[in-house]
Amino acid sequence: MNDTPAELLSVATELFAEHGYDGTSIRMITDRAGANLGAVTYHFGSKEALYERVFETMMGPFRPYMLEAVGTEGSPLDRVERFVRALFNYLREHPTLPRLIIQHLASNLPVLDSVRRTIVGNIGQIAALIAEGQREGTIRDGDPTLMALSIGSQPLFLSLVSRTLREGTAIDQDDPETGQEIADSVVRFVRAGLALNPAKEP
Repeated sequence: MNDTPAELLSVATELFAEHGYDGTSIRMITDRAGANLGAVTYHFGSKEALYERVFETMMGPFRPYMLEAVGTEGSPLDRVERFVRALFNYLREHPTLPRLIIQHLASNLPVLDSVRRTIVGNIGQIAALIAEGQREGTIRDGDPTLMALSIGSQPLFLSLVSRTLREGTAIDQDDPETGQEIADSVVRFVRAGLALNPAKEP
């Protein structure tokens, strides 16, 4: 039996990632999903509500995933490293998410609550780790929030430009070995940039 709401959500996710909110019509969604024109309104209320659901579906598991991956054991630098690796993993497991984000950024739409909560939570988590390391004397001075923004932006940027890197430089992040090398490189860069005594960092 066809699960119409799930099919509409799946199709809408792809179309919003391809064409953005304004470039995607209800007819495009229902045609690709094989549903009648009124299905979006019936199941979700409106195109806007469906758009919000798409992001909620992507963002809902994001914070719990990061919290579990980072955990509470280990030094602040070790947990920052786990944060970076977990962020790479989540974006790799949800390849549509970076495309959705860039489409949303290119629009004039307000920031969605699900996106705001996730960004605030993730940046707050890594800023707290940096502040903890500063208090312990293992992480250099600086504004923890600004440092967190710099760290979090690297995996996101590399995910956003993955197609360009693949076609322009033959760096294929979809290849597991290459993806691991990129994550390792970013981790080394982040640890060296944060550590009070980077020469002592492995």
